[in-house]
Amino acid sequence: MKKLYTLFALLLFANLIIAQELTATQNFPSNVYPGKDFTIEVTVNKAGLTGFMKFAQELPEGYVASVIESKGGSFTYADNAAKIVWINPPSEAVFTISYKVTVPTNATGSVNLTGKISYILNNERKVCDLEKKYFVVGNNGVATPDKIQVAASTPTTTTTPPAVIAETKKEPIPEVKKEPVPEVKKEPIAETKKESTPVVIPPTVVAKTPTAATATPTGKIYKVQIGAYSAKPKLEGVPNMSTFVLDNGITKYFSGSFTNYDDAVKHKATMLERGFAGAFIVAFENGRIVK
Repeated sequence: MKKLYTLFALLLFANLIIAQELTATQNFPSNVYPGKDFTIEVTVNKAGLTGFMKFAQELPEGYVASVIESKGGSFTYADNAAKIVWINPPSEAVFTISYKVTVPTNATGSVNLTGKISYILNNERKVCDLEKKYFVVGNNGVATPDKIQVAASTPTTTTTPPAVIAETKKEPIPEVKKEPVPEVKKEPIAETKKESTPVVIPPTVVAKTPTAATATPTGKIYKVQIGAYSAKPKLEGVPNMSTFVLDNGITKYFSGSFTNYDDAVKHKATMLERGFAGAFIVAFENGRIVK
């Protein structure tokens, strides 16, 4: 009988230890904006723990953090890491800490945030890792009625990128200079033919122009818009990327090019998984955006 009681006590003690495992969840907006502030909240269930605890979370370079609620802990922010240390944790079994984050004015893209809470349980150091979540700086191409209206109504005279236009204008110039051949005096007829067609694009330019201007296919194609920026962003992991420049200087960035709408839907799901929140499908017809 004594052995039975001893076994029961050990099982009860083991259950108490398991019940004391700390858990925590974090919460913050899915969209933030350059130069603006947002709040990160972390809710902690300390499950009866009474000893040393430390919260730590790293932020991207250039971000600034300041405390809002530390629940009696000591808050510091250094080397891009926000930390709160408790010698004795709050008395509440469940409590929420929070701090303010200022986004740099030049920030872009999506940011993954994790963190951890270290604590002591039965003289052993334990770590609770926060579930990874991400936020997107700016709208990052999220469709709004205003944006769709502007994209549909903006007239486009040419979809050839500026770099290709500059190349087309520069290449005929050296060829015009190289053609004052002595044949001008001997064969005036040949000279007349050459001067009557000075704007003929050399074969090498014709070969380059359709290759670079992939945004002007005939018929309807579908692309996945991943963002719209006034400055050139740092984008990684974007397959078959192309751009479309609006008259107001905003550049739209797309991924993929499909004649089948279902293929575009699958590609959109892939880009959402890669962190491009709000990615959506845009239809092009004869090189222009259509509704």
